[in-house]
Amino acid sequence: MPDGLKYLLIFIALVVVYTIAKVVGYMRQSERQWKQVDKSKLKEWEDDDY
Repeated sequence: MPDGLKYLLIFIALVVVYTIAKVVGYMRQSERQWKQVDKSKLKEWEDDDY
């Protein structure tokens, strides 16, 4: 396998791992924020059918 291809595959793998880590981090942050919401002020609403 050419050296350039090996480095490219390593770079792609690092980008994929970084992206997955960021998504998981944002999901955890979203969950924390949702738990802090005052749910008594939320309103029930229905989508309008057109």
